Amino acid sequence: MGAFREQNIEVGRKENQIRRFFNIQQGDLLVVPVNRAILLARTTGKKSFSLDVPYGENRVGAEFLRNHDGSLKRVPRNDLPNALETRLKIRMAIASLDEFAEELEALYATLEEGGHSSISSQYEAKNADLVSEAKYELLKRIQTGGTYLASGGEGFERLVMELLELEGYSVHRPSKNHYPGIADADIEAYRQDRFTSAKLLLQVKHHQGTTNAHGIKQLTAIEEESAQRWLITSALIEDETKTYAESHDVQIMDGAEFVDWLFEQAHRLKITTRSRLGLSDAPVLV
Repeated sequence: MGAFREQNIEVGRKENQIRRFFNIQQGDLLVVPVNRAILLARTTGKKSFSLDVPYGENRVGAEFLRNHDGSLKRVPRNDLPNALETRLKIRMAIASLDEFAEELEALYATLEEGGHSSISSQYEAKNADLVSEAKYELLKRIQTGGTYLASGGEGFERLVMELLELEGYSVHRPSKNHYPGIADADIEAYRQDRFTSAKLLLQVKHHQGTTNAHGIKQLTAIEEESAQRWLITSALIEDETKTYAESHDVQIMDGAEFVDWLFEQAHRLKITTRSRLGLSDAPVLV
């Protein structure tokens, strides 16, 4: 951290996460969230640096629990205590789970001895793989125009609007000249009940590769203090852009997070929307 300060590298709110990462010790128990499950691993104490994975250059060695065939042992999230399952939804890269140490150590010991977290573990693992594959394929189709959504970003915007409506928001799209200068929002969304009210200003980008900070600049130029600002994209968002968004109080949702949201609401989408996305209602055997 001292070296960062000497070189004027601003890490902002990520300082505690960086400290936790570099303070991981040999024998520590790691919990790695994956789709609808977690993986468990013990750290080896070996640390390394490599350039072959972007944004993954710093490494901490770990040995994951595996099945007899070498595949990773998955623990379905619904097999976990409710408090732990809720804690795993935290939006940060490295977090402490010390308050769940006893439960996690007991679970690790059971799995290490060949036991299962529940009788449905095998089904959950296979089902999670199918869901993960489906999400990957759907995101690729959305990015490359492989769906029957309207072209030019129009269809992606309308899909976001439908999802917002399912979340209880009233939505509309401002005219192109509604905001002055660079300021712009593709969608405005409102939700109000007896106790709370919320307004969202959203920039929606139908991109394939990466999305830069332009949409963030458009949102921050809007002079409206009470509104939450969101950049939603079908593409990746690089760490530099994420840092820029965080420093300007703009929330971001990349393609993978968007598809997670889409799958959560898939059963509630209009039939025409599911058809345009290629989502089937037919049961699938695992």
